[in-house]
Amino acid sequence: MKPIAVPSLVKPPLFRNQGFAWLIWLALGTQPLFAQLPAPAPETQTAVPRAVAVSEGINVLILGDSLALCGFGKRLDERFRKSPRVKGTFTYLACGTNPLSWLKERPYTNIKTHCGFVSIESNGTGRPRELQDVYGMRRGHVPIPHAVPKIEDLLVSLQPDILIMQTGTNLFDLFPDHKTVIPSRHGPALRSYFAPFINKAVRTPSSLRKIYWVSFPTSGRVSKEIQDFVVEQTRADLGNFASIIDSRTLVPYPFHHMEPDKEHFIGEDMDLWADKVFEFVEHDLSQQPFVTLKPLSEKAPTLAVTPEQPTPPPVRPKNQTIQVKAKLIFKTEPIPVNELLPYQEYLVGYVYEINKVVSGQYSEQQILVMHPAYIGLKKQKLRYKIGKTYKLQLHELEETVWKTVKSKDDSGLINLQPYIQVRDEIRHPEHAH
Repeated sequence: MKPIAVPSLVKPPLFRNQGFAWLIWLALGTQPLFAQLPAPAPETQTAVPRAVAVSEGINVLILGDSLALCGFGKRLDERFRKSPRVKGTFTYLACGTNPLSWLKERPYTNIKTHCGFVSIESNGTGRPRELQDVYGMRRGHVPIPHAVPKIEDLLVSLQPDILIMQTGTNLFDLFPDHKTVIPSRHGPALRSYFAPFINKAVRTPSSLRKIYWVSFPTSGRVSKEIQDFVVEQTRADLGNFASIIDSRTLVPYPFHHMEPDKEHFIGEDMDLWADKVFEFVEHDLSQQPFVTLKPLSEKAPTLAVTPEQPTPPPVRPKNQTIQVKAKLIFKTEPIPVNELLPYQEYLVGYVYEINKVVSGQYSEQQILVMHPAYIGLKKQKLRYKIGKTYKLQLHELEETVWKTVKSKDDSGLINLQPYIQVRDEIRHPEHAH
């Protein structure tokens, strides 16, 4: 990646991945950290603002993840803020989020983002109220934890007319090898993220009339098969309730200023992406008088908000703990930390050969266990040796908050359901809050 020119009056942040810190910082501009706000406590709770009372125009709510933090969210916010049809724009960008992160349901009830947060809120004056806490805002700065706002509160308080939901890349780690799709497993897994969110969005009493679901641009981190499947599943599960925007058709790949993860980028490509999404929404809104649209909450009883599900294969009881004696036969090496940012946690796959099932039920001859390689950007000491036998107490990864943490599994054993040690499950940062 070519170096990016930076303002000469500002010294670069001293951080382990200075490049990414600069990318985020430059994408958001050089405004002071927490402009117009008092110095933050070690951890913040996000206050839900009240809707601005304006006689005409619509309210826009924008939600996004770390890709939006790279410039997409700010650019899209600016475009809507300048639109004559819009009276209020409220933007919340939280790194590492997935659709469930924005709900009050467990295990995401009190979840916080640890790798970056931005909010931009209309407040009745010409200048919006902004909060920015991202890598590189000042020398060596690392974001503090921020509570992820909840869609139930935002819909009631802000009464938005349209919702723009940018999400998707943080679901790629439901596919352990980043290459292969197993529809009978991954279809229901994705639906478990989509259905609860869309149910809350369309059933919560509010003025919400339109939802625009902005899927990911092209990713170089996972296969095209996975990307196609996620977009197709999104359309199948949400197409009756939202306009699905496949962002891969909007921005050419490879991106001009792309990070080592082959997913995050900044600059003109981010602006292009935001501009095309804005144009799509503007064109769609112009197709009929907005006042003729009924709020989704009034139509919800007539909508089948839980899509028909294919019969999944037999599964073990939920939350079952198993204990095994097993010999380590394969280890996945972790990525360098500079490829991890903006995320702070990372899992790697180890394969064990079962010697004995001590307790619980497990029928395979091998088992895939995901071990934390990074927690809070700190590399973990994984003192496991090939050929040695270990006694492991395990949960299925799917039943824990680790399930969408960035991960890598080079074993190629896609038939194995991933597990995590019970003692590692409680090491997730959310358990510390």
